[in-house]
Formats: sequence, structure tokens, C-alpha cells
Amino acid sequence: MKRILFAFSALAALVSACRPAADEFPTVYAHRGCHLENLIPENSVTGIEVAARFGYPAIEMDVKYTLDSVLVIMHDGTINRTMRNASDYSEIETPVRVTETSFEDLRTKYVLASENPSLRLPIPTLVEMLEACKRCGIHPVLHSQIPASYEVAQEYMGDDWTCFTHVFDCVAYARSFSNCKILWDPDRTSAAKCVEKLQPLGGCLGMSTMKYNMLDSAYIATMHAAGMHTQSSIFPVPHDADAIRDKADIILSDFCWLQTEGRKPMAQKKARKVAVEAGETYGFTCPERLEYGALVLEFNFVGEGEVTVDGEAHYPLSSETEQSFLVGYRSLRLAPSFEVKAGEKGLVLKGLRARFYRI
Repeated sequence: MKRILFAFSALAALVSACRPAADEFPTVYAHRGCHLENLIPENSVTGIEVAARFGYPAIEMDVKYTLDSVLVIMHDGTINRTMRNASDYSEIETPVRVTETSFEDLRTKYVLASENPSLRLPIPTLVEMLEACKRCGIHPVLHSQIPASYEVAQEYMGDDWTCFTHVFDCVAYARSFSNCKILWDPDRTSAAKCVEKLQPLGGCLGMSTMKYNMLDSAYIATMHAAGMHTQSSIFPVPHDADAIRDKADIILSDFCWLQTEGRKPMAQKKARKVAVEAGETYGFTCPERLEYGALVLEFNFVGEGEVTVDGEAHYPLSSETEQSFLVGYRSLRLAPSFEVKAGEKGLVLKGLRARFYRI
């Protein structure tokens, strides 16, 4: 009997670990690694190392085949946007398609674009990225429709990886030999149909979408009731805040940051019951310019207005009843800041807390 109870407890713990936590900050994954402006290239080993510095538990990467069937990491069909000529760092004038170029040419003729010459490295292979994930303790999320890439991930990571794709046959294939996490993009499929489609696969399951007008609180609640994950995929401002408010448990993002656990803020701003009159502003700027920084802003509010984070991200506010607001934003080479401007009806901020972090 004790053995049966122990086995049941172990199974319950495994299921619990896979089930989304509804009352905590969502988990944030770094989209194409932790790429930063013109410094840290997307889909790069450096992006994995910087993701580890920021505390991201997982990074998403895009897998492509070269002409000679080598698995490399590149989002676009061409390399022109993210790479330069290796010889003189000039822009690549004619389109260079990954699938029409040999691995040797990709590795020797071109480098990833970065203002830092030391980061102008060759296109990484899938194996190199997986090795970096393993070294840095980062969970790799393979955005891939290439079944062979799943086999490579399983070889290097065991079950510690995610299969992320819109092709259902691909996630079914991954599940045939792996207990990895599955994130399926269901397009316009309803939440109930999504659950019905995924459930037979078993294991750790979830959905992901870029459609911010589809992933609402009702959709999320249906998925979570079935013990499945929901991922908002690169929602733009201000829809990232909506996904957080509606309890999406994974935020795949180019800018969101909420990894506060175990970190002490280098500055804070707290306030209670701040009445901001129509047209007036209330805000705070970190006292230092930070090379790598982050801001987490949370408060309850009543009224209407707009929040601006770091002078560039604008979030409208409007509610006649008390509502919560939470965003996390990473930054590079600036003093993180926020400003709240009240609309015509004014705005009351209740229980505001802004935390500034040096990363």
C-alpha cells in the first residue's frame, strides 16, 4: 500500500509541475533568445547566454535546413535582415535563402549582425544552440516543422525541451518518442476543440497563438481547467498586459521580463491612493542609467488614462471599477521609467509598486 501511495504521490507531483500556476506571475520565454536592439543578435548562442543573465527559464528558436541538410537556427527564409558579409561587414545586397545555400557558405561568408565586433559570429547550428542551452540551464523551445530537429533535441536534452509548431502531425510525431512539452498553434480552433485535439497525446500539453483577439480569459480558463498551458506569442504592446491580466501562464516575448524571484531591486517606488487629475501625470525614473535593466510595474486603478514605460511602450487604462495592471519590461542602456497620465475623467492609483532591477 505504501508503494502505491508513493507512486500516486510522484505522479501527482509530475502532473502538478506541468499544470499552470494561476495565481503567480506568468513564466516568460525569450523570443528568439534574449536579443537586444543592435547588440545581441537574435537566434544566437550569445542570446542564450544573455537570457540566462536575465533569468529567462526558456528561449524560443527557429530551425531551418541548409541546402545540404544541416540544421541551423534562423527565423527568416533569407539571412539578409540579421546577417552581414563576413569580409567587410557590409549589408548583403542580393537575397540569400537558407534552404538554397550550403552550410559551408553560410558559415564562412556571413556573420550575425551586431554593433559589437566580437559578437559577429557565424550562423549557429541546432546542436550548438542546444549545447548552449544545456550549459546555461535554459529550456529550448523548438519552433520547427522539421521532425529530424525533434530527434536531435531529444538526443541532447532528453525530455527537457518543447515542440512548438502549428503542424499537428509534427507534435504527434514528437510525442511518439518524447515526453517533451507540446505547444500547438491551433489557428482559429476553439478552446474546447483544442483540448479535445490535444488530450489523446498525453503528457505536458498546451497551445500558443499570436492572435491576441482570440486568447481571452475564457479561452485561457478552458485550457487551464484541462491542465493545459496557454502561451501568448509575441503579443505587441499593449496586448501583452492583457495576456498577463487574463492569466496566460506563458508569455513568449521580445521585451517582457518578470523574473523577480531571488532578485533584490536596486530601486523601488511605492504609493497608495494617488489621485491623478485630468491631464496630469505621475511617474518615476530609475536614479541610474543601467547597461542591462528591467522594470516591473503593478498597481490597481479606477478611471482612465495611459501608462508609458521607458518612454516608448503605451498602455491605455480605462475602468469604472477597480482593476489590476501589471507589466514587466527589460531595457538596455537607459534609466528605466514609467509615467501615468490621467484622461478626462481622472485616475486613482491604488497600491502602486514599481521595482527597478540591475541585471
